[in-house]
Amino acid sequence: DGRSKEIIVWCGNDYLGMGQQPVVLDALKNAADKAGAGSGGTRNISGHTCFHDNLEMELADLHYKERAVLFTSAYNANQATLSVLPKLFPGLIILSDELNHASMIEGIKHGFCEKHVFRHNDLLHLREILQKLPIDAPKLIAFESLYSMDGDFSPIEAICGLADEFNALTYIDEVHAVGLYGPRGGGISEIKNLARRIDIINGTLAKAYGVMGGYIATSERLADAIRSYAPGFIFTTSLPPAIAAAAAASVAYLKTENSLRLL
Repeated sequence: DGRSKEIIVWCGNDYLGMGQQPVVLDALKNAADKAGAGSGGTRNISGHTCFHDNLEMELADLHYKERAVLFTSAYNANQATLSVLPKLFPGLIILSDELNHASMIEGIKHGFCEKHVFRHNDLLHLREILQKLPIDAPKLIAFESLYSMDGDFSPIEAICGLADEFNALTYIDEVHAVGLYGPRGGGISEIKNLARRIDIINGTLAKAYGVMGGYIATSERLADAIRSYAPGFIFTTSLPPAIAAAAAASVAYLKTENSLRLL
């Protein structure tokens, strides 16, 4: 009818409105002018640009890690990484929180390794399972920092303590927290100064950062192995350079702009 009015969108994922932030839009436009609309290939062949490199460096710095690996979505990042880890660690046993996201469940399922599901945030149950496993078996505890369906937080420090006690790796999904929580937007693990104790951190660029894409942040060696062996990274076209540039601008902006964030 020609009328217009302001509305509040409660169902969107762009929590902070970064998708409309001038700094982000300028980065997107400038990169599109330089590199075009698409990447033109996979990361390991012709779809690798300085914009992807810059974004991965921003993400590694965000989580106090040596390297980050960029994916087309956080779903793909979870699925590709968790499914390839059993190949990198033969005999790996994965312990998964019962409320983990579908992407984590799918990744673990397609890893075809031994797995155990512990009751949600139940440290006693997790300990019981760990105590029954062979001492020398490689183990990984997979969990989220902030569970989207219930809105509750995981006991990250206690889980890290169990991981240390039983010599297990840790994998945390920070998708619903990155950009929103932490002094620089690094999520719940950053608030609690625990990021360095987590072996692999998963996050998204499509929620608080207002753009698109997902990633994992980890050690140099593990990042290289995932790049080399994960089909979900190898056999797919990379994010458009303009999207990578916009995401990098958003991540960098929120590292210092605290007025929008839940600290």
